[in-house]
Amino acid sequence: MTTSHAAAVPEAQLPPLTDGPHRKRIGLISIVACLGGLLFGYDTGVSNGAEGPMAKELGLSLLQLGVVISSLIFAAAVGALIGGQISDRIGRRKTIIVLAVMFFVGVLFVVFSPGFEILVAGRIILGLAVGGASTVVPVYLAELAPYEIRGSITGRNELAIVLGQFLAFVVNAILGNTLGDHVEGVWRIMFGICALPAVALFVGMPEIDDCSAKRAAASRQYNAGKFKRAAGSATLAQVAALRRTRLEKRSFGLAHCRFVAVVTGRRGCTLLRRESVRTGQFPSGGKRAGAQQKSTACWFRQYVHAAPVGD
Repeated sequence: MTTSHAAAVPEAQLPPLTDGPHRKRIGLISIVACLGGLLFGYDTGVSNGAEGPMAKELGLSLLQLGVVISSLIFAAAVGALIGGQISDRIGRRKTIIVLAVMFFVGVLFVVFSPGFEILVAGRIILGLAVGGASTVVPVYLAELAPYEIRGSITGRNELAIVLGQFLAFVVNAILGNTLGDHVEGVWRIMFGICALPAVALFVGMPEIDDCSAKRAAASRQYNAGKFKRAAGSATLAQVAALRRTRLEKRSFGLAHCRFVAVVTGRRGCTLLRRESVRTGQFPSGGKRAGAQQKSTACWFRQYVHAAPVGD
């Protein structure tokens, strides 16, 4: 007889999610964390309107302009590869704070760049931050949100990315049409606006329990303990079923031996001995085998209430 884990250990029912301060706090934390997605979208879209004035002021060739624009994308790929590993080691919240610092430093490099080399370095820093935000922020939100609202919470990051790209195009259009002909280096202002959400992300990350390797390790330990408890309950159920089966066989063996003893007389003692060995009531052989065989008649009379059998 086999018993499934579902039958052995029923799934624990979680209490329903209700409105309260905890839910508002989750919403606030998700909005602050989504600033990483906003920076992701803004940094990938701002170069669309800034590349013309930037190339004109710094005297960049088409090849250099292509390197400046594409360096962010290549660095983002690297940041996405290593961002998850770093967050597993130091935690999601700390990683997001580091990404906010990288966004701010990258913006400083780009805004105050005197030439091609510093500009590319700043774009690489921004690219690493963009790639890290693309992997760490969704995981942070997914670990933070209850399962009832996990989809809506994690979906806010995608909305923030698209919103960041939209804001980049709007800001470029406004600054280009209003300050493009009057202010030299307007592209620096376009990139500099990115520092505002970076500062907000750095300051706004709340002091909460870190969704890091400690929480993951605790979750793995809990799941392992739950699996062991379920396996233990299933094993106990199997043992109980096997014990019932053996008791049924033993009862059948005793009834059979009573019938044989009543019919055959003294030969029933020998048959009882053989049947008892077969059903596992006491072992055969050994030093006590002879004594057990001599006392079979007494043991037999105790269970079947038969008359004494002479030698």
